[in-house]
Amino acid sequence: MLSFLFPPICPLCAKELLDKGEHICKKKKKKQIFIKEPTCYSCGKSMKNQEKEYCSDCRRHPKNFERGMGLCIYQKPVTDSLAAIKYKNERKFAQYYLEEIRKRKYRELLRLKADAVIPVPIHKKKRRKRGFNQAEIFAKGIAEMLDQPMYTKIVERIHDTKPQKQLSPGERKNNLKKAFRGNLKEYQKAGTPKRILVIDDIYTTGSTAEAVTTALKQLGVQEVYVFCIAIGKGFS
Repeated sequence: MLSFLFPPICPLCAKELLDKGEHICKKKKKKQIFIKEPTCYSCGKSMKNQEKEYCSDCRRHPKNFERGMGLCIYQKPVTDSLAAIKYKNERKFAQYYLEEIRKRKYRELLRLKADAVIPVPIHKKKRRKRGFNQAEIFAKGIAEMLDQPMYTKIVERIHDTKPQKQLSPGERKNNLKKAFRGNLKEYQKAGTPKRILVIDDIYTTGSTAEAVTTALKQLGVQEVYVFCIAIGKGFS
């Protein structure tokens, strides 16, 4: 009865799923949305050249976090799907991505031996308006998957910055330089974890990941790993 009243919909195109047992529609199933090797060992972006370990962006601008990884390529239909989660409250779509992470990335994430998971925080104004932090939904699912605690207050977003997508690569870096701050009291309360896995929905230039990493390392965190649902092809 419930499935009749609320038929399941494809998390990639938001159309009703007609075939029983489907998770995504047949049309979107044919799309190549998942990141495949070779990838940059530093940020996790797809690479064409199998002979190089790092993408041109990371060679020019080495990252402060130990390693970045992702599930999907940041392009349609993933862009629309993640936007629907964030701006249209389609939080149920997140379950599809978490199931794919379990299937495709679980072992890789487990090998990091992170002792804590944190979502990239959003500013309290955005949280009040939206009602939730999409990164926290993914972080909670991944923390449960890895049987590790999730903390949401170790890093705080203290400035409500302009959306990154509206800015040039150079502006993005400056936009986030002082946007995040580590909370020493909360970090100590969490037992001062030394290997932290940071979760976000999107990685493009890496400015957000770098800013959060800086805040964490100022607290005393030794290793920071970053996992994003989708990784773009842009350069920082």
